[in-house]
Amino acid sequence: ASDVYKRQRCNRCELSLRIWKFRDRKIKLIMDYLPICNETGKPQGGHRFVLEQPGEKMLLVVGLNPSNADETHPDLTMHKVMGFAEGGGYDGFAMLNLSSERATDKWSLSATLDEPMHRKNLDVAADLLQRYPTADILVAFGNDISAKPYLKRCFRDLYDVLRTSRGQWFQIGKLTVKGNPRHPLYARYDWGLVPFKVKKYMTKLK
Repeated sequence: ASDVYKRQRCNRCELSLRIWKFRDRKIKLIMDYLPICNETGKPQGGHRFVLEQPGEKMLLVVGLNPSNADETHPDLTMHKVMGFAEGGGYDGFAMLNLSSERATDKWSLSATLDEPMHRKNLDVAADLLQRYPTADILVAFGNDISAKPYLKRCFRDLYDVLRTSRGQWFQIGKLTVKGNPRHPLYARYDWGLVPFKVKKYMTKLK
C-alpha cells in the first residue's frame, strides 16, 4: 500500500456517551468503536475513504462526505450510524461517502471533484463489496446531495460499483420531502431502517 494511505486499528476506544434518548426511545450502544480508517494524510488534502468495523453481519453506509471522525474518535454522525446499525441487528459497519473530501461544512467542499480521489473512493467501495458480498446497504446522504453539482454523479458511480451486492438496500424512515434518503444525524431511531427503492431513485436522479 502507498505510504500516503493508512489503515490502522486503534486500541479500545470507549465512547464518551453510551446512551442517547430520542423522544421516548433510549438507545444504549453495546458496540465498541474499533474501526479501521483508510484515509490520506493532511498534505494530500484530507480525504477519508472508509471507516470499517468488521463484523459477521455488515452494514455498508453511504453518507455525503466525511467530517472529522477517524479510527480513534467518532463524530456525531458516526454515533448515529452505530445506533442504527445496532438497532438493525448488525455487528459491523463500513462508512462510505459520495465524496471522500473531509469537510465539516458541506458548502466548503471543493467546487470541482478531485478525480484521483474519486477513483480511489470507488476502488475502496469495490474492495468492500468483494469482501462483504451479502452486506446490506444503507443510503443516508440527505438533501445535501444537491450541495455540489458533482455529488449526484458520485452516487451514480458508487451505485454502479455496489449494484451487484446480494444484500438489501435501506433508507431511514420515509424519504425527505425532496425525495432523498435521510441523513442519520437528523433522524429518529424509531423510524428504523426500511427498504430503499434504489432503482426507482436512480431513474429520478438528475
